[in-house]
Amino acid sequence: MAKNTKEGAQQTEAAIYQTIIDIFMEQGWDAVTYGSIAKRTGLSRSGIQRVVPTKESMTGAFQGQVFHYVVGLIDSTSHQTIKSTWCAALQEAKFIHCIKYFLGATGADSSGKEKAAAALEKLFDLYGQSIVIELLGLSVAHLLEVNVDWNESPSGLNKEEG
Repeated sequence: MAKNTKEGAQQTEAAIYQTIIDIFMEQGWDAVTYGSIAKRTGLSRSGIQRVVPTKESMTGAFQGQVFHYVVGLIDSTSHQTIKSTWCAALQEAKFIHCIKYFLGATGADSSGKEKAAAALEKLFDLYGQSIVIELLGLSVAHLLEVNVDWNESPSGLNKEEG
């Protein structure tokens, strides 16, 4: 990496953050470790720990990128297109890693939980509370490999709602 200059430190931090994102998207949150980051960047674990001292602090690398990736896959034209593009996205490993992280953050006592709650509020604003709740339920069913009728709309939801 770069020499011990302010610019070099910024380049090193950017490389670490990008590596965190890359590993997360490819392999999931559990694969993001000091060892995996060190292997990809060529930096020492202690050097990485100076930038991201805890696993929780590694979420700072996300800086909205994960949220933007998720919503970038969704066509918000109508309730049906939101649902169909979400269900299609559930076939992609990167999307699954995002959903697993989101669901896992619900049990955290950290900023990860706060970030997940903020993301949920943003999803509510974008798509509506009832459809987001439906999509999360479908996501859980998918992750648990429970057969569900993806086309069925829960009672109280209008297919035209969006």
